[in-house]
Amino acid sequence: MQLKNIAIIGPRGIVGSALIDELSKHPSSFNLTALPRSSSASYVPPPTNPHISIHPTDFTSPTSLATAFTNQDCILCCVPGGSTQFPYQKTLIDAAISAGVKVFFASEFISDPLSEAFAIFPTEVVGEKARARRYLEEKAQREEIGFMAVNGGPMFDLWLMKGPAGFDIKARTVNIYGTGKNLACWTPLPVIATAVVNMLRNAEPVLNHAVLVSGVEGVTQNAILAALEEEIGEKFTVEKVDIKKLKKEAMDALERGELKMAMRGLTLNSNFNEEDSKSNFWDQVENDLVGVKPVSVKEAVRDAMRGKYAL
Repeated sequence: MQLKNIAIIGPRGIVGSALIDELSKHPSSFNLTALPRSSSASYVPPPTNPHISIHPTDFTSPTSLATAFTNQDCILCCVPGGSTQFPYQKTLIDAAISAGVKVFFASEFISDPLSEAFAIFPTEVVGEKARARRYLEEKAQREEIGFMAVNGGPMFDLWLMKGPAGFDIKARTVNIYGTGKNLACWTPLPVIATAVVNMLRNAEPVLNHAVLVSGVEGVTQNAILAALEEEIGEKFTVEKVDIKKLKKEAMDALERGELKMAMRGLTLNSNFNEEDSKSNFWDQVENDLVGVKPVSVKEAVRDAMRGKYAL
């Protein structure tokens, strides 16, 4: 199966822009079309691909979607979690089927939505990715369309440089949740982008399959702290945080409908609580299938410090 014509939904976003940058490195393999919302500001082509086709689209209009999806081999959906509510996703998938699209690439990228660990998160925030995946599996079984998905845990570079991992690099401080020893699977965003490109270039082995990857070996907070201190040449001030207490507060917040507070605590718990974490899925990783070569924590920290999200 050849997937040459690729349409990207959510081209302005963190994931969408990263995937466009990586796909643009292979101009002989892909014809790219950005599908920004017709109601939003004008989409500016990225420097990596100034000649990308741009098709403003009304995602509430079946006619607009049919026009946008015509002659596309793959719809690469990169909308953020809260936008993956099922009615919207179903509309996109059905439109892709009607237009004869070969593959719908699901907007997942981080967590397996069918996992037990993912089920605890409020759908108002993370979307209804599980329903969308099951719908895609049903349509694929009927041979109406194929699907792909890839998930690599939290994006290492974003989590480290933007704060969720607990590190304030400018202030040289860190919150260590629990013991700091919990092993987790994280993947830098550029590695996710590489995996997506490899899946699109060699579709058959991954068609109708959700792939789990992990781009960094040995991820723990303590390992990240040691690598950061070595890279920067300074010690960090460490504050210990009771992760069990944080989880309880998150569950209480969830009951009260305080979703932002609940999400923070539940996310930290899922990655750092040794007794309750499901973030280590190395036994399910298929890095070789999609050309992912994991690096050490030291290498990942160095790359993040010098990468797109460097301070």
